[in-house]
Amino acid sequence: MLTIFRGFMNSRVGLIITFVVLGVIALAFGLGDVTGLRSTALNGGASSSTLVSIGKQTITASEVKADTERMVAMYRQQYPTLTMEEFVTKGGFDQPFENRINTLALEQFGDSQGMRVGKALADSELTSQPQFKGLDGKFDPSLYKAFLQQQRLSDSEMHAEIARNVMARLLIGPLTPESFGRPLAPVSIATPYASMLLEKRTGTVAFIDTKKIPEGAPVTDAEAADYYKRNIARYTVPERRSVRYATVAIADLRAKATPTDAEIAKAYQDNAAKFAPSETRSIRQVILLDQKSADALAAKVRGGTAIDAAAKAVGLDAGLLADQTKAAYAGQTSPAIADQVFSAASGAVVGPVKTSLGWAVIHLEKINKIPGKSLAEAKPDLVKAVTEQKLGLAATALRAQISDAITNNATIDEIAKRLGLTLQSSPALDAQGNDPDAKTPPPATPDPLRTALSAVAFQAEPDDNPQLAPTDKDGSFALVKLDKVLPAAPRPIAAVIDEVKKNFLVDRQLRQARTVATGVMDKVNKGTPLAKALADTGIRFDGTKPISANRGQLFTSKQAPPTILMFSMAQGTAKILQAPFKGGWFVVVADTIERGDARGKADIVAKMRSDLAGTVGDEYTQQFVHAVRDQVGVKRNDAAIAALRAELLGQNGTADGQ
Repeated sequence: MLTIFRGFMNSRVGLIITFVVLGVIALAFGLGDVTGLRSTALNGGASSSTLVSIGKQTITASEVKADTERMVAMYRQQYPTLTMEEFVTKGGFDQPFENRINTLALEQFGDSQGMRVGKALADSELTSQPQFKGLDGKFDPSLYKAFLQQQRLSDSEMHAEIARNVMARLLIGPLTPESFGRPLAPVSIATPYASMLLEKRTGTVAFIDTKKIPEGAPVTDAEAADYYKRNIARYTVPERRSVRYATVAIADLRAKATPTDAEIAKAYQDNAAKFAPSETRSIRQVILLDQKSADALAAKVRGGTAIDAAAKAVGLDAGLLADQTKAAYAGQTSPAIADQVFSAASGAVVGPVKTSLGWAVIHLEKINKIPGKSLAEAKPDLVKAVTEQKLGLAATALRAQISDAITNNATIDEIAKRLGLTLQSSPALDAQGNDPDAKTPPPATPDPLRTALSAVAFQAEPDDNPQLAPTDKDGSFALVKLDKVLPAAPRPIAAVIDEVKKNFLVDRQLRQARTVATGVMDKVNKGTPLAKALADTGIRFDGTKPISANRGQLFTSKQAPPTILMFSMAQGTAKILQAPFKGGWFVVVADTIERGDARGKADIVAKMRSDLAGTVGDEYTQQFVHAVRDQVGVKRNDAAIAALRAELLGQNGTADGQ
């Protein structure tokens, strides 16, 4: 579930510093971690239990708890079923906490060395974030202000946090491998690693299918109740939110944007040149360097030779300018030449005439007369154009009216009444815009309206003003106000009893499948052939399958989990591995191992030398940060840290129930 989150936590930058504010701006997945946004003043100050002292600064339990809860709330927008327990156990508490310590230590070290991050640099970091840019691509103060309100931050706190992380980045940057040329690892070190990539293995895999395990006795009500209690998270409906809203459809505005006859007549007059009679001409011309050559070519064309043939005879090309207006042709040549060409008859030869490029010989290929359009003939096009113009103005004006009303703190009821909009109430929607209580499954294609309503609902607080949200590509939009917030809650067991019993049976079969798989593994490890061990189970499973790969393929192509497991086993041994979605268990046997040898393979060794270079920079960086922490002084309150971690693990924590 948290692949992106774990990927960042395990990265070089993630292990060292925390790009706090920039991470929040990017909704936690683009630029970094999401911690440390609340100041001490907002979170209890000195009365809170101190977890760690970093030089002259401290981090309190209330700060870290608030930040962790905020991170969970943000990740739940992507993963609604995420629990605090899962988040903490996957590193959501420990790594951001260490990153926060590192960042504060680096900030104080930078200050002690006379380094300063000015407001201009912090402003530059802030205004460069795409989340704060309007439709014109420029920094939009209103978007920034809305973000500060949503995060309960002041502008000064935001700038201080940005400055802190910029300081850390400036100190760490020179230590990255890219900054000192990525020194290659020695051949003696790279060769053994390169040899590992060439290692080849073969094996055999059997699948202990959960579905082929007998279900056993029917599930009793007591067993179902106990299973429901132990796996309550599975039957918990995620947080849902409902809104009150009014839609403004462009199709409805279009009906009110029909132009009058007077508007059409005015548009016809304003575009008189467009509807007047006109003509275009198709022209072939050849440019020659001197007048004598141009005179000779013009004489040939006038004598009946096609201009393109005459041009080819002297190694040139008669370029075609098709359907030229007089103005367009004058722009390419000159008004004087255009006058000559557009006053000549079809088939005439004009020139030679002097141009900026040389002497031109021009042949008038075709004259295309375009008749003008009367008002009646032009009316369909004019109706469409004027309608779209009026529609755009009406939509813009309506949005402006609503925005002004919101700015003046008008309620959604007042706005709807003033503008004649019909208010509706949405069902309680989850973060994806679905209604968990609906009797039918969600549509394959999400409903754009519900998606828009949910997006507003999960970004708003109950006391926030109404907001405008686009609902369609045609410009339709909705006026939306968060109405109710329904916290995550388990469904009553009576409503899910059939599902509970079904899940209980699957889990029981899965446990029994593991017992069977373990028995097969033990027999193989004692010398019994895999096929014989499978037959001894008395259950008719599918046959075994061979697998093979070299270790390098694990990194260059997607391999099945049993193949990956095979590379962590001794030859002739067996291991078991659970299949996805509780489908069963794999029994994997490593049959043969052929060691690789990269000696003499310069290309493979060279690549490994380069790949290992990054670890050098990582080591330098980590050692530098450790030295900074020692110099600044970091004192941890391990008991308080453990107590807070335990408290967080107690929130929404449930047993697995396996």
